[in-house]
Amino acid sequence: MTGFAALDPLLPDRVRAGGGERLRRRLADGREVEGVLYRLRNDGWASLWQAREVWDLTPLSGDVGEAGMGALLAAVRERLRARPCGPDSACTVTWPSRDVSVAPTLIGHGLVPGIVLAVCEEPTAADVPGEAGVTVRRATEADTGEAVALWLAELRYSALVGPATVRPGAADRLAAEFRRAVRAGEPVWLAEADGVPVGVAVCAWPAPIPHRIADGLWARVGTVSVAPAARGTGIGRTLMATAHRELVRDRARGAYLFYSPHNALSTVFWHRQGYRPLWTVWEVRPATALR
Repeated sequence: MTGFAALDPLLPDRVRAGGGERLRRRLADGREVEGVLYRLRNDGWASLWQAREVWDLTPLSGDVGEAGMGALLAAVRERLRARPCGPDSACTVTWPSRDVSVAPTLIGHGLVPGIVLAVCEEPTAADVPGEAGVTVRRATEADTGEAVALWLAELRYSALVGPATVRPGAADRLAAEFRRAVRAGEPVWLAEADGVPVGVAVCAWPAPIPHRIADGLWARVGTVSVAPAARGTGIGRTLMATAHRELVRDRARGAYLFYSPHNALSTVFWHRQGYRPLWTVWEVRPATALR
């Protein structure tokens, strides 16, 4: 089997299989392909960013090819027929962004790119020309109301162009997560223009080491939100210059984040910040729409 690192040097050679259901299929040419199928139930915080029920297929090698991917998806479809899903469900496949060889098969089975895991190695610590009257500082619990309003605006926009969902109680869940991050001392910054909050960046450092990225110390950029009226004024760049400066000082190998490829604001902004796609999560909703 070919390891994933052969497709992209920032990928691990192998992806941990975990405790899902093993799927094995033998192809017409005699090769055997293998994947793991996980059934996830998302409640609470996770349900803001994914469907309630997710059937996630993880191929275990980088050389499954179109035939192998098709065989694994056919096996998933068999499982879904035996266990119907409701409308708030999805079937997902996470695959290296640089490898487009299986894209025709994924599209043919009804999946489309939903979320991208992007990475930035050695984030630049260079200063960005500041905007007049704009300051960036560490957030405190006293900022919860203003920060959550900004975060909620980002969630609502993301729900229009990606897999996020604005569910009942979303503001309360965002507030609880904001307070947890601040109390834990995680890097959370607030940008103010003439004393008025106009942007927030919620990051994590040290971040949980994602098993889909090569070894090293990685920080996570969870959310960056700028007030709609202040977009395009450089506040997002100023926030990330501050964040990257801190990460470089703390010797992070790089930073990672998730964005929707359908978000016209995110795709341009993050690429300019030095981030590039590493993994793409292909998705079909509901899960039973898998062809």
